[in-house]
Amino acid sequence: MFLPVKADFPLPRFPWLTVLVCLVCVGVFVKQQSDWHEFGMAIERFCNANRSHLEQIVFDRIAAAEGTDNCIQIMYTIANDPERSEQEVIADMARKMKPLTGFNTEDSREYVRMMLEDETRRFNNLVPPDPDTGLAYYTGSWNPITMITSSFAHGSWGHIIFNLIVFFAFAATVEVLVGPLWYIAFILVDSWFIGLTGSAIASLSAQHYSTVGLSGVVMGMIGLFAYLLPRGKIKCFYFFIVIFGWVAIPAWALAIWVIGKDVFALLTQEEFGVINVMAHVMGGIGGYLFGVIFLRHVRREAIEIQANLDRADFERRFR
Repeated sequence: MFLPVKADFPLPRFPWLTVLVCLVCVGVFVKQQSDWHEFGMAIERFCNANRSHLEQIVFDRIAAAEGTDNCIQIMYTIANDPERSEQEVIADMARKMKPLTGFNTEDSREYVRMMLEDETRRFNNLVPPDPDTGLAYYTGSWNPITMITSSFAHGSWGHIIFNLIVFFAFAATVEVLVGPLWYIAFILVDSWFIGLTGSAIASLSAQHYSTVGLSGVVMGMIGLFAYLLPRGKIKCFYFFIVIFGWVAIPAWALAIWVIGKDVFALLTQEEFGVINVMAHVMGGIGGYLFGVIFLRHVRREAIEIQANLDRADFERRFR
């Protein structure tokens, strides 16, 4: 496995904006963790409340019909379905549930519907909203705000740590080459490009989803770095079982390998787990296109700087 760590390019100044982005991501994630803890505790208190035997039977039968495990998943589904109202979800659950003993089908559905509506009102009063509400981007919403906020939210410590290491490896150099205004503009534009293309493709396939993570913007930084400094090199840490070390890889080769791998996965696989491969691909394409459209002048200067560095390195080695 290769882990890009640092560009082989001397920085003329400290990349304070890149560090700020990393700190914002960490701050948002810590807040997410705290909110999820409170959210989980509130749901457990709700679900552990005393209920009648009949009410417990209803929850058990709904869980069996929905293929869920417990009250937590049932109530979360009712309160957080992105495409249906609470009443629509409740009606669907009541319809699919095995009728209660002693009730005809219609009476059973009506009882279950009324019970779940009462439970949902209590749930909404006792349990705070989903912590990712307002952060995650749902492709069916076309919301330009959450297209941006979703880039700064993450799902786990492993998710955020890996993203920020790779982000810093490329973004620090991009920042000092393009300047703060273009740097901020790129993060915003690439986030919107990822969101819009993701929504368009999800609409065509009628399979919408929610997403969080900086990885799309990270891929955009890789694509933009490869455009600005195609001959620039990235120092990568590699390891395979007990074999490990460092190697410098040209930016163009690394971009083709990383983005190409996701393109191949997109074309050959149907399931990607929790990884938003579409965001990876569109982020990388968006990064390269942003450079082509807006930053040709920076590319000329960056290539000249790289040529001078290569010449100085050659002279030092063979003097």
